[in-house]
Amino acid sequence: MGALLKLGGQFRIYLVYDIFSALGNGVFILFMLLSVHLIFGNALYTGIAGFLMSAPRIFSFAIGPVVDRSKKVTIMRLTTLTELVMMALLTFTPMSDDFGVVFMFAVILVFAIAQMIGTPTGNALLPHIVKDDEILQANSLINIVSTVAGLILAFILFTVLEQGDNWQLIFGISMSFLAVAFLFSLFLRELNEKTEVSANALRNYLADIMAGMKFLRRNVLLFFIAADIALAFFGQISYVNRPAFFEYHVGARGYIILSVVLMVGSLIASFLVVPLSKKFKVSLLLAALYLFAGASRIVFALVLPISFIAAIAITIVNALFLASLGMVEGTLSQKIPPKDMVGRVDAMKTSFVAISVALGALAGGIIGQVVSDVAHIFLAQGAIVLVASLYYILVPSIRRLPKIDDIVRDGENPGEENDVQSE
Repeated sequence: MGALLKLGGQFRIYLVYDIFSALGNGVFILFMLLSVHLIFGNALYTGIAGFLMSAPRIFSFAIGPVVDRSKKVTIMRLTTLTELVMMALLTFTPMSDDFGVVFMFAVILVFAIAQMIGTPTGNALLPHIVKDDEILQANSLINIVSTVAGLILAFILFTVLEQGDNWQLIFGISMSFLAVAFLFSLFLRELNEKTEVSANALRNYLADIMAGMKFLRRNVLLFFIAADIALAFFGQISYVNRPAFFEYHVGARGYIILSVVLMVGSLIASFLVVPLSKKFKVSLLLAALYLFAGASRIVFALVLPISFIAAIAITIVNALFLASLGMVEGTLSQKIPPKDMVGRVDAMKTSFVAISVALGALAGGIIGQVVSDVAHIFLAQGAIVLVASLYYILVPSIRRLPKIDDIVRDGENPGEENDVQSE
């Protein structure tokens, strides 16, 4: 990983940008649902907030061609600025029971739209500034940077919550971090991305979308998306009920502590995932990671009401497996498609999964109000993840994939195909 830092200044600037962007966005990820829960105390509101955080990603497919054809650095600047303005609004606008929840929902929606555009843009930029055989290492290093930033943010949240539910101060801190991220984004230079403009722009735009869909229909990534859709639905049901479940057993500060240890597990995964990927084929690696992730999720749901210390240890283990899964699957999405199609493929994948996530958020809000013991939700999620471990062994197209380092980008070597036909 150290060698990556010796590359051109663009990757180093990107890392610095990512630190402050992760700090600013971390409040949205770590604290937004908890803040809705603490301010309004309504499980349905929390479910709606979770829906609004994820629903814009349904339309990610529409911005994929724009990302591939546009200057990615410019898009990153605009989305970061939008996130900065939204956090400023939350910081300086007083809440009320009549207006506050509607205003907060509106800000969450705009912020989520900015994230929906910015995420595939950053993913599409990475293959242009690192070599193909360095993408997993780069993702691992980026994950380390983001996780360290998250740990810093969690410490800040923990300290602020100790003084009471001062949510406006927390949003103000996020606003400051996003301001720094925007400043550093100005130092990112243009990277010779395609900026083709044509009189037939609409026709080309639609053709780009169709080309991305055609690619996914014949590519092994289709099987990963199918699994992600199912897992995302059940994962989001548990996610929107996590604030209530954690707060009931360990309080608001315990929620932050468990969020911190999630990041500790993610940090450990950043160091382990690269050597593990060099030893095992993709199918075996993913099957093992899903197996242990599901088992640890079930154990966590059973242990949290009994022992907070044991729950912390299990959370670290669970986060280690989940973060490893995220880095492996994210690398495959960046390494398999042609470079000029990474944005479209990533955006389309995001759209398909987002539909499931949005529905899961709404279902989670309803289920959270009718289920007597929220622990049952986490037990069900763990069982679904266990089933996923079998899926990655049984699907022939996934089973034929080699180790990550041996995967050839689609179209670069006709003798070795990754575009496995659907079974």
